[in-house]
Amino acid sequence: MLLRTTTDDARWHVIPANDKRYARVAVLKAINKGLARALRAAED
Repeated sequence: MLLRTTTDDARWHVIPANDKRYARVAVLKAINKGLARALRAAED
């Protein structure tokens, strides 16, 4: 399902959630990467 529904603009990220703090940091890193990718694309 994930491979069939992901796009370049809206990618899925599987976040391990065994540790709440780790999961929150992983989510913030994924968001940061996505925003950086979108900003680079907007510059082109």
